[in-house]
Amino acid sequence: MGSVNPDFMPHGEEYALITKDTMESLMKDYDVNRYVTIESMREHGRTYIVTIKASPSLLIKLMITCNNDCEYYVDNGGVSIARSNADTYFRLILKASTIMSRVFETDMPRILLTHNPTIYGKIILINRNEAIALSIWDLLRLNDVLSKGDLTLNDISNVVDTFVHEFLHYILDRKYLVSSTFIKMMKRIPSVIDDGVIHELIAWTLTSHVSRYVAECIKYGRASKLGGTELAIQYPPIRRRHALTARKIINELLMRFNGDCS
Repeated sequence: MGSVNPDFMPHGEEYALITKDTMESLMKDYDVNRYVTIESMREHGRTYIVTIKASPSLLIKLMITCNNDCEYYVDNGGVSIARSNADTYFRLILKASTIMSRVFETDMPRILLTHNPTIYGKIILINRNEAIALSIWDLLRLNDVLSKGDLTLNDISNVVDTFVHEFLHYILDRKYLVSSTFIKMMKRIPSVIDDGVIHELIAWTLTSHVSRYVAECIKYGRASKLGGTELAIQYPPIRRRHALTARKIINELLMRFNGDCS
């Protein structure tokens, strides 16, 4: 699927980091503990041998043969449809990245495809720089939408939704917005939990509104202003300090979406 746009394909160290991240996510998501470890993964052409060791006396080797394709997360038909839709998907993501980067006056982030089946998207650190990793599962979930041809405003908003969510996390980190705002308001450094909760409150609250803004820019070349909009914070915050900090940052970010898509 990534071969449609090689710029999205991870290379060298990027591929190694994404593979490591995928394995760690799988082990965590499926609760693989210290008694079960993935010992090795050796590639022979398109045949993979995975060794799973549960104890010194219990060892299982699995041989996976993919022939010419190693993307059988779903049925062949689903993969074929996603492959034919990939060009449209990548073009919309690139347009969304251009729009978001202009809004926040920042460089476009590196965008990579990952084969991690536990996510749709995430921020991943590569060479001390944050990149946005989009899972092929995000493309697969959009098969019915992208197959329509003439996409509606809601369709485009749906396509860019995962990218917008991750870009919001990216810009919060890049501008140090959570830490700096929290310190000013609470007069102390935020804990890891404070930072994570506030990040999610902001991203979840803004994603659907910003995705529609981006979709309007893509489809019409203009968009409705978001500044001054009073949005209800999504998901109840754990502490009042989280709500207050998130609200301040959300209001500041909304002012940047002034309807100018150029």
